[in-house]
Amino acid sequence: MMAILSWFGKRGTECLAAGVFLGLAIPDMAAAARPLLVPAIAAMLTLSLLRLDPAGVVGALRRPQLVVPAVGFVLLASPLLGFTAASMLDLAPGIVVALVVWSASPPLISVPAIATLVGLDGALALTVTTAAGLLVPVTLPPLVFALLGLELDIGPTALMIRLALLLAGTGAAAAAIRRLAGPARLQRHAPAIDGGFVLVMLLFAVAVLDGVTAAALTEPVRVAGLLALVFGASLGMQALGWLVFNLAGARAATTLALACGNRNMALVLGSAPAAFDPDSFLFLALLQFPIYLLPVLLRPIYRRASGQGWSPPANRG
Repeated sequence: MMAILSWFGKRGTECLAAGVFLGLAIPDMAAAARPLLVPAIAAMLTLSLLRLDPAGVVGALRRPQLVVPAVGFVLLASPLLGFTAASMLDLAPGIVVALVVWSASPPLISVPAIATLVGLDGALALTVTTAAGLLVPVTLPPLVFALLGLELDIGPTALMIRLALLLAGTGAAAAAIRRLAGPARLQRHAPAIDGGFVLVMLLFAVAVLDGVTAAALTEPVRVAGLLALVFGASLGMQALGWLVFNLAGARAATTLALACGNRNMALVLGSAPAAFDPDSFLFLALLQFPIYLLPVLLRPIYRRASGQGWSPPANRG
């Protein structure tokens, strides 16, 4: 079993890229997997935490000069950029809402593990993801209302509590496993842990793609256009993130670019589904393609950046 998991872990990005098409090829599997979405999210976060060095997380927390601007860019500057882009394009109202909400959402819970898979700074990714996730109930509803006039009742306190409980629960589970297994054994079986994460991500992709095959068959041109939009949004936000943070060093900038281009829009749609139309949910489903395909397509860039450590920008005063 460990050998099989290790095989998936060593070929993680390729497996993710191939596996995203499972939900399209076998629609019945997608429908059957849908109830497993929440357990899959918890499992992904637990496995992500297992692969992170606690000292690395502490080190990331000691870099507020990097973490605070990164969270500010993700939650405050990014939605303004998303709204500007949506205003320049001839999009259906539901897609405009989806693009703005996506750009105002925190990074995906899976971003720290994806960062680790491609050789980036998983601890920095986890720190930014956690901080942005806890703050988004306060920042997103007023921003979306100001930009679109859309009132989102996502219950900031309740959502923050749910996120805190998820982080605390998965953190406790990861700490217990780390204590029982020991650092040496976890390091030895790192490829198998990565393989477990890849399999859970594949399960999540299959579940969230429920209904996409039918949409692609009935409206292929429209779905192709939306695919181009979600790839453009992810690549554009990654490029902007890298440009904004490139003075922090190649590895940190590329890690933050990955976080900027992969957002947890499902968190918001799941909290206030009545505020969104079917177009918004189709946008969410199609987002899985850049999430699963871009790590393998951009891996040479990520790998090249991972060879450079973080160093503070020079004092120019």
